[in-house]
Amino acid sequence: MGDWIKNNKFEALLLLGVIIVAVGAFLFGSGKDRLYEEAKGTYGQHRQSVMGLEGKKPYPTHENATEFELQIDAYEEVVDDLQEKMLVYRPEALTKIPPPQFIEKLNAARSEVTRAFDSRRVEYPGDKFYLGFENYTGGLPKDGATAQLGYQLGAMKALFGVMADAGASALLNVHRAQLPVEKDKVEEAPKGRRKKSSTKEPPYHRLPVEVTFRSTETVMRKIISDLASHEDYYFVVRSIRIQNEKRDQAPAKDDVKFEAPAEEAGEPFADEFGDALPPDDSGEPADPALPGDPVAPGDPDPAVEAAEGRRILGQVLGAEQVNVLLEVDVVLFKAKDEGKRP
Repeated sequence: MGDWIKNNKFEALLLLGVIIVAVGAFLFGSGKDRLYEEAKGTYGQHRQSVMGLEGKKPYPTHENATEFELQIDAYEEVVDDLQEKMLVYRPEALTKIPPPQFIEKLNAARSEVTRAFDSRRVEYPGDKFYLGFENYTGGLPKDGATAQLGYQLGAMKALFGVMADAGASALLNVHRAQLPVEKDKVEEAPKGRRKKSSTKEPPYHRLPVEVTFRSTETVMRKIISDLASHEDYYFVVRSIRIQNEKRDQAPAKDDVKFEAPAEEAGEPFADEFGDALPPDDSGEPADPALPGDPVAPGDPDPAVEAAEGRRILGQVLGAEQVNVLLEVDVVLFKAKDEGKRP
Protein backbone atom coordinates (compact mmCIF):
# COMPACT_ATOMS: atom_id res chain seq x y z
CA MET A 1 0.00 0.00 0.00
CA GLY A 2 2.87 2.32 0.85
CA ASP A 3 4.65 1.61 -2.46
CA TRP A 4 1.46 2.36 -4.36
CA ILE A 5 1.13 5.68 -2.63
CA LYS A 6 4.79 6.50 -3.43
CA ASN A 7 4.34 5.57 -7.05
CA ASN A 8 0.88 7.21 -7.38
CA LYS A 9 1.04 10.32 -5.28
CA PHE A 10 -1.51 12.23 -7.35
CA GLU A 11 -4.05 9.47 -7.21
CA ALA A 12 -3.45 9.04 -3.48
CA LEU A 13 -4.00 12.73 -2.82
CA LEU A 14 -7.12 12.68 -4.95
CA LEU A 15 -8.45 9.68 -3.05
CA LEU A 16 -7.71 11.38 0.27
CA GLY A 17 -9.54 14.49 -0.88
CA VAL A 18 -12.53 12.42 -1.89
CA ILE A 19 -12.60 10.75 1.53
CA ILE A 20 -12.38 14.06 3.34
CA VAL A 21 -15.19 15.53 1.23
CA ALA A 22 -17.35 12.47 1.83
CA VAL A 23 -16.85 12.63 5.59
CA GLY A 24 -17.56 16.37 5.61
CA ALA A 25 -20.67 15.88 3.50
CA PHE A 26 -21.86 13.18 5.86
CA LEU A 27 -21.31 15.33 8.92
CA PHE A 28 -22.92 18.36 7.27
CA GLY A 29 -25.90 16.32 6.08
CA SER A 30 -26.52 14.76 9.49
CA GLY A 31 -26.51 18.24 11.10
CA LYS A 32 -28.96 19.53 8.53
CA ASP A 33 -31.23 16.58 9.17
CA ARG A 34 -31.33 17.45 12.85
CA LEU A 35 -32.08 21.09 12.05
CA TYR A 36 -34.78 19.98 9.66
CA GLU A 37 -36.47 17.85 12.28
CA GLU A 38 -36.36 20.74 14.76
CA ALA A 39 -37.77 23.15 12.20
CA LYS A 40 -40.47 20.65 11.31
CA GLY A 41 -41.47 20.27 14.96
CA THR A 42 -41.59 24.06 15.45
CA TYR A 43 -43.68 24.42 12.33
CA GLY A 44 -46.13 21.82 13.63
CA GLN A 45 -46.51 23.69 16.93
CA HIS A 46 -47.12 27.01 15.17
CA ARG A 47 -49.55 25.33 12.82
CA GLN A 48 -51.54 23.97 15.77
CA SER A 49 -51.57 27.44 17.36
CA VAL A 50 -52.82 29.03 14.15
CA MET A 51 -55.54 26.41 13.78
CA GLY A 52 -56.57 27.01 17.40
CA LEU A 53 -56.79 30.74 16.79
CA GLU A 54 -58.80 30.17 13.63
CA GLY A 55 -61.27 28.14 15.68
CA LYS A 56 -61.81 30.98 18.13
CA LYS A 57 -64.98 33.01 18.02
CA PRO A 58 -64.43 35.74 17.14
CA TYR A 59 -61.40 35.14 15.00
CA PRO A 60 -58.57 37.44 16.18
CA THR A 61 -58.53 39.93 13.39
CA HIS A 62 -58.05 43.67 13.79
CA GLU A 63 -61.75 44.34 13.21
CA ASN A 64 -62.83 41.72 15.72
CA ALA A 65 -60.29 42.98 18.25
CA THR A 66 -61.71 46.49 17.93
CA GLU A 67 -65.26 45.17 18.38
CA PHE A 68 -64.17 43.15 21.40
CA GLU A 69 -62.63 46.24 23.00
CA LEU A 70 -65.91 48.09 22.49
CA GLN A 71 -67.74 45.24 24.22
CA ILE A 72 -65.31 45.45 27.13
CA ASP A 73 -65.91 49.19 27.41
CA ALA A 74 -69.67 48.62 27.45
CA TYR A 75 -69.25 45.92 30.11
CA GLU A 76 -67.18 48.28 32.25
CA GLU A 77 -69.92 50.90 31.98
CA VAL A 78 -72.49 48.37 33.21
CA VAL A 79 -70.22 47.35 36.10
CA ASP A 80 -69.57 50.96 37.06
CA ASP A 81 -73.29 51.72 36.95
CA LEU A 82 -74.03 48.69 39.12
CA GLN A 83 -71.27 49.68 41.52
CA GLU A 84 -72.68 53.17 41.80
CA LYS A 85 -76.12 51.78 42.63
CA MET A 86 -74.76 49.29 45.15
CA LEU A 87 -72.58 51.85 46.93
CA VAL A 88 -75.72 53.78 47.86
CA TYR A 89 -76.13 51.19 50.61
CA ARG A 90 -72.62 51.73 51.99
CA PRO A 91 -72.76 53.88 55.13
CA GLU A 92 -70.84 57.12 54.99
CA ALA A 93 -69.22 56.42 58.36
CA LEU A 94 -69.04 53.28 60.49
CA THR A 95 -67.58 54.32 63.82
CA LYS A 96 -67.24 52.39 67.04
CA ILE A 97 -69.49 53.35 69.90
CA PRO A 98 -69.05 52.64 73.61
CA PRO A 99 -70.62 49.29 74.60
CA PRO A 100 -73.01 50.91 77.13
CA GLN A 101 -74.29 53.22 74.38
CA PHE A 102 -74.99 50.19 72.17
CA ILE A 103 -77.13 48.69 74.94
CA GLU A 104 -79.09 51.96 75.15
CA LYS A 105 -79.70 51.88 71.40
CA LEU A 106 -80.78 48.24 71.64
CA ASN A 107 -83.36 49.01 74.33
CA ALA A 108 -84.68 52.00 72.37
CA ALA A 109 -84.97 49.98 69.15
CA ARG A 110 -86.74 47.14 70.98
CA SER A 111 -89.27 49.56 72.47
CA GLU A 112 -90.00 51.06 69.06
CA VAL A 113 -90.41 47.66 67.38
CA THR A 114 -92.64 46.23 70.12
CA ARG A 115 -94.87 49.33 69.98
CA ALA A 116 -95.25 48.81 66.23
CA PHE A 117 -96.08 45.13 66.79
CA ASP A 118 -98.61 45.93 69.50
CA SER A 119 -100.32 48.60 67.43
CA ARG A 120 -100.72 46.18 64.50
CA ARG A 121 -101.53 43.18 66.70
CA VAL A 122 -98.48 41.18 65.69
CA GLU A 123 -97.62 38.46 68.19
CA TYR A 124 -93.99 38.15 69.30
CA PRO A 125 -92.05 36.22 71.97
CA GLY A 126 -92.69 38.85 74.63
CA ASP A 127 -89.99 39.75 77.15
CA LYS A 128 -87.58 37.29 75.52
CA PHE A 129 -87.61 39.27 72.28
CA TYR A 130 -84.58 41.54 71.86
CA LEU A 131 -84.32 41.76 68.05
CA GLY A 132 -81.86 38.83 67.98
CA PHE A 133 -79.42 40.41 70.44
CA GLU A 134 -80.57 38.40 73.46
CA ASN A 135 -76.97 37.50 74.34
CA TYR A 136 -76.36 41.14 75.30
CA THR A 137 -79.19 41.41 77.81
CA GLY A 138 -76.77 40.36 80.54
CA GLY A 139 -73.44 41.65 79.26
CA LEU A 140 -71.69 44.20 77.09
CA PRO A 141 -70.36 43.56 73.58
CA LYS A 142 -66.70 43.79 72.66
CA ASP A 143 -65.50 47.31 72.00
CA GLY A 144 -64.24 46.36 68.52
CA ALA A 145 -67.58 44.84 67.51
CA THR A 146 -69.89 47.76 68.26
CA ALA A 147 -69.52 49.33 64.81
CA GLN A 148 -70.90 46.34 62.91
CA LEU A 149 -73.37 45.52 65.69
CA GLY A 150 -74.77 49.04 65.53
CA TYR A 151 -75.27 48.75 61.77
CA GLN A 152 -76.92 45.35 62.13
CA LEU A 153 -79.18 46.68 64.87
CA GLY A 154 -80.50 49.33 62.48
CA ALA A 155 -81.06 46.69 59.81
CA MET A 156 -82.94 44.42 62.22
CA LYS A 157 -85.14 47.32 63.25
CA ALA A 158 -85.92 47.97 59.56
CA LEU A 159 -86.62 44.27 58.96
CA PHE A 160 -89.18 44.06 61.77
CA GLY A 161 -90.69 47.34 60.61
CA VAL A 162 -91.31 45.75 57.21
CA MET A 163 -93.01 42.79 58.89
CA ALA A 164 -95.23 45.04 60.98
CA ASP A 165 -96.23 47.26 58.05
CA ALA A 166 -97.02 44.24 55.87
CA GLY A 167 -99.36 42.82 58.50
CA ALA A 168 -97.72 39.60 59.65
CA SER A 169 -99.72 37.60 62.18
CA ALA A 170 -96.90 36.51 64.48
CA LEU A 171 -93.12 36.58 64.85
CA LEU A 172 -92.23 33.07 65.98
CA ASN A 173 -88.45 33.09 66.32
CA VAL A 174 -85.32 35.14 65.60
CA HIS A 175 -81.79 33.75 65.41
CA ARG A 176 -78.85 36.06 64.79
CA ALA A 177 -75.59 34.32 63.97
CA GLN A 178 -72.58 35.59 65.88
CA LEU A 179 -70.37 37.84 63.77
CA PRO A 180 -66.62 37.19 63.41
CA VAL A 181 -65.85 40.46 65.21
CA GLU A 182 -67.81 39.25 68.24
CA LYS A 183 -65.73 36.11 68.66
CA ASP A 184 -62.55 35.93 70.68
CA LYS A 185 -60.63 34.36 67.78
CA VAL A 186 -61.32 33.60 64.17
CA GLU A 187 -62.36 30.00 63.56
CA GLU A 188 -59.93 28.01 61.43
CA ALA A 189 -61.10 25.95 58.48
CA PRO A 190 -61.32 22.17 59.12
CA LYS A 191 -58.25 20.18 58.15
CA GLY A 192 -58.38 18.38 54.84
CA ARG A 193 -60.57 20.97 53.18
CA ARG A 194 -59.11 22.53 50.08
CA LYS A 195 -58.17 26.15 50.27
CA LYS A 196 -59.77 28.56 47.90
CA SER A 197 -57.70 29.37 44.86
CA SER A 198 -58.33 33.09 45.32
CA THR A 199 -57.25 34.83 48.51
CA LYS A 200 -59.15 38.02 47.72
CA GLU A 201 -61.74 38.95 50.30
CA PRO A 202 -65.20 40.06 49.19
CA PRO A 203 -65.88 43.81 49.31
CA TYR A 204 -68.62 43.38 51.92
CA HIS A 205 -69.46 41.85 55.29
CA ARG A 206 -72.27 39.31 55.66
CA LEU A 207 -74.49 39.84 58.70
CA PRO A 208 -76.74 36.73 58.67
CA VAL A 209 -80.02 36.33 60.53
CA GLU A 210 -82.87 33.80 60.51
CA VAL A 211 -86.47 34.92 61.03
CA THR A 212 -89.54 32.70 61.42
CA PHE A 213 -93.00 34.24 61.19
CA ARG A 214 -96.62 33.39 60.43
CA SER A 215 -98.73 35.22 57.87
CA THR A 216 -100.90 34.81 54.85
CA GLU A 217 -99.35 34.13 51.49
CA THR A 218 -100.08 37.66 50.32
CA VAL A 219 -98.36 39.19 53.34
CA MET A 220 -95.38 36.88 52.89
CA ARG A 221 -94.93 38.04 49.31
CA LYS A 222 -95.11 41.66 50.39
CA ILE A 223 -92.49 41.15 53.11
CA ILE A 224 -90.04 39.57 50.67
CA SER A 225 -90.70 42.26 48.07
CA ASP A 226 -90.22 45.09 50.58
CA LEU A 227 -86.97 43.57 51.84
CA ALA A 228 -85.63 43.23 48.31
CA SER A 229 -86.43 46.88 47.51
CA HIS A 230 -85.50 48.47 50.83
CA GLU A 231 -84.00 51.94 50.47
CA ASP A 232 -81.61 51.99 53.44
CA TYR A 233 -80.34 48.41 53.78
CA TYR A 234 -79.37 45.75 51.27
CA PHE A 235 -81.12 42.52 52.26
CA VAL A 236 -80.34 39.24 50.48
CA VAL A 237 -82.78 36.37 51.01
CA ARG A 238 -80.50 33.32 50.99
CA SER A 239 -83.22 30.71 51.41
CA ILE A 240 -86.87 30.40 52.27
CA ARG A 241 -88.90 27.55 53.73
CA ILE A 242 -92.70 27.66 53.71
CA GLN A 243 -94.90 25.31 55.71
CA ASN A 244 -98.66 25.22 55.80
CA GLU A 245 -100.09 26.01 59.21
CA LYS A 246 -102.28 22.89 59.01
CA ARG A 247 -99.86 20.56 57.27
CA ASP A 248 -101.20 17.50 59.14
CA GLN A 249 -104.85 18.25 58.36
CA ALA A 250 -106.40 18.82 54.94
CA PRO A 251 -108.46 22.01 54.69
CA ALA A 252 -112.22 21.73 54.68
CA LYS A 253 -114.86 24.00 53.25
CA ASP A 254 -115.85 25.10 56.77
CA ASP A 255 -112.37 26.67 57.16
CA VAL A 256 -113.37 29.46 54.78
CA LYS A 257 -115.86 32.22 55.41
CA PHE A 258 -117.70 33.10 52.23
CA GLU A 259 -119.65 36.17 51.41
CA ALA A 260 -123.38 35.64 51.15
CA PRO A 261 -124.49 35.61 47.49
CA ALA A 262 -126.60 38.51 46.36
CA GLU A 263 -130.34 37.83 46.50
CA GLU A 264 -132.09 37.47 43.18
CA ALA A 265 -134.39 40.31 42.18
CA GLY A 266 -138.15 39.77 42.16
CA GLU A 267 -140.60 38.11 44.51
CA PRO A 268 -140.41 34.35 45.00
CA PHE A 269 -143.26 32.23 43.78
CA ALA A 270 -145.86 31.27 46.29
CA ASP A 271 -145.59 27.69 45.13
CA GLU A 272 -144.46 25.83 42.07
CA PHE A 273 -148.01 25.84 40.68
CA GLY A 274 -148.42 29.61 40.81
CA ASP A 275 -149.50 31.81 37.92
CA ALA A 276 -146.76 31.49 35.28
CA LEU A 277 -148.52 33.64 32.64
CA PRO A 278 -146.74 36.74 31.38
CA PRO A 279 -148.08 40.15 32.55
CA ASP A 280 -149.86 40.58 29.21
CA ASP A 281 -152.46 37.78 29.16
CA SER A 282 -154.14 38.94 25.95
CA GLY A 283 -153.18 35.72 24.27
CA GLU A 284 -150.63 37.33 21.95
CA PRO A 285 -147.34 35.41 21.67
CA ALA A 286 -144.64 36.84 23.89
CA ASP A 287 -141.61 38.45 22.34
CA PRO A 288 -138.58 36.36 23.36
CA ALA A 289 -136.42 39.48 23.37
CA LEU A 290 -138.46 41.16 26.12
CA PRO A 291 -136.83 41.17 29.55
CA GLY A 292 -138.48 39.06 32.17
CA ASP A 293 -139.82 36.52 29.71
CA PRO A 294 -139.54 33.13 31.41
CA VAL A 295 -138.80 31.47 28.08
CA ALA A 296 -135.97 33.84 27.07
CA PRO A 297 -132.48 32.59 28.04
CA GLY A 298 -130.42 34.72 30.42
CA ASP A 299 -126.91 34.79 31.91
CA PRO A 300 -126.47 33.73 35.54
CA ASP A 301 -126.07 36.41 38.14
CA PRO A 302 -122.36 37.40 38.29
CA ALA A 303 -122.54 37.69 42.07
CA VAL A 304 -123.86 34.16 42.42
CA GLU A 305 -121.30 32.84 39.93
CA ALA A 306 -118.44 34.52 41.82
CA ALA A 307 -119.67 33.13 45.12
CA GLU A 308 -119.74 29.63 43.68
CA GLY A 309 -116.16 30.08 42.42
CA ARG A 310 -114.93 31.22 45.83
CA ARG A 311 -116.68 28.28 47.46
CA ILE A 312 -114.96 25.76 45.18
CA LEU A 313 -111.57 27.45 45.65
CA GLY A 314 -112.06 27.56 49.39
CA GLN A 315 -112.68 23.85 49.57
CA VAL A 316 -109.26 23.31 47.98
CA LEU A 317 -107.15 25.96 49.71
CA GLY A 318 -108.82 26.73 52.99
CA ALA A 319 -108.10 29.92 54.93
CA GLU A 320 -105.06 28.72 56.88
CA GLN A 321 -101.84 30.71 57.07
CA VAL A 322 -98.24 29.69 56.44
CA ASN A 323 -95.16 29.49 58.64
CA VAL A 324 -92.16 31.02 56.89
CA LEU A 325 -88.46 30.65 57.67
CA LEU A 326 -86.28 33.29 56.02
CA GLU A 327 -82.50 33.17 56.00
CA VAL A 328 -81.46 36.75 55.31
CA ASP A 329 -78.06 38.35 54.92
CA VAL A 330 -77.67 42.02 55.73
CA VAL A 331 -74.88 43.14 53.39
CA LEU A 332 -72.51 45.74 54.82
CA PHE A 333 -70.26 47.12 52.10
CA LYS A 334 -66.71 47.80 53.21
CA ALA A 335 -65.17 51.23 53.27
CA LYS A 336 -62.57 52.18 50.67
CA ASP A 337 -59.69 51.47 53.02
CA GLU A 338 -60.99 47.95 53.72
CA GLY A 339 -60.82 46.66 50.14
CA LYS A 340 -59.25 47.49 46.83
CA ARG A 341 -62.61 47.64 45.05
CA PRO A 342 -65.42 49.26 47.04
